[in-house]
Amino acid sequence: MPDSPAPLLRVDGLRIGFADGEAVRGVSFDLSAGEVLALVGESGAGKSLTARTLLGMVPRGAVVHGRVRLEGGPVTSAHLGRRLAWIPQDAMSALSPVHRVEDQLAFAVRAVARAGRREALTVARRALAEVGLGPEPAGAFPHTLSGGMRQRAVIAMALVNEPALVVADEPTTALDPERQEHVLTMLRERCAATGAALLLVSHDLAAVRRHADRVAVMYAGRIIERGPAELVLGRPVAPYTRGLLASLPKAGLPHRSRLPVLADAPPAPGSAGGGCPFAPRCRCAADLCRQQEPTLRAVDGRAVACHHPLGEAV
Repeated sequence: MPDSPAPLLRVDGLRIGFADGEAVRGVSFDLSAGEVLALVGESGAGKSLTARTLLGMVPRGAVVHGRVRLEGGPVTSAHLGRRLAWIPQDAMSALSPVHRVEDQLAFAVRAVARAGRREALTVARRALAEVGLGPEPAGAFPHTLSGGMRQRAVIAMALVNEPALVVADEPTTALDPERQEHVLTMLRERCAATGAALLLVSHDLAAVRRHADRVAVMYAGRIIERGPAELVLGRPVAPYTRGLLASLPKAGLPHRSRLPVLADAPPAPGSAGGGCPFAPRCRCAADLCRQQEPTLRAVDGRAVACHHPLGEAV
């Protein structure tokens, strides 16, 4: 049999520590060309910190260990804007308020390619048209556009130089549900058209179910369940994943019905102790869970870090 192609991105044992403890603890995953991998979990799980560290956006005071390889080599500043692109939560943080949208994309093109101003502007306008922004919004200043239009402009900017990997950190947080679905669909389709892999950071499990190929669920700085989206979100085995999914609104639920919620809050970095960090919130927890932190192991077609992976939902 021929060897499988090497992954586009390989993260191995990523650890990110601060003075008060480690916020990311031994995160590992692969991402192949053309694939959509979602990092999900509650706020503070380490999702955005993991994603930003891949881009070299390491917070001051952080100590990073582990290995990150993009296309077989270390990630450097030369990758940004060329082979590696970022889509932030807030589109305005990526757009200059004093330049027209099409000019900003043209700047991005000229920073990478040896193109004249007119050629770069043509490429920029084509990229904006591909995300549904015609001549009028393309020639406007960002503050005059709607939130959805600004987010589409940022997607066009991220993809204009056809990167190998796009990292999207909660890219639709500021949008209403209808615009969220439209933007995520467009982002996935544009990445597929260029062959780019997409690392999607999100807390929206319903959207992730529709758009991701694989899912990695993070809790207290670790991946606790990882595998194909249809398995992890369709038949979750980790109590934490099951608890997250149980809290989602369901079609046909009577008005004013109360949804199950995860009790308490995740532990702060460095405060989880020696056992499973989810044990204080888990109805399945036994003495072993409080004494020994589980490691990832294969269960039912995915990897899961849990001593009782098929236990009762939280």
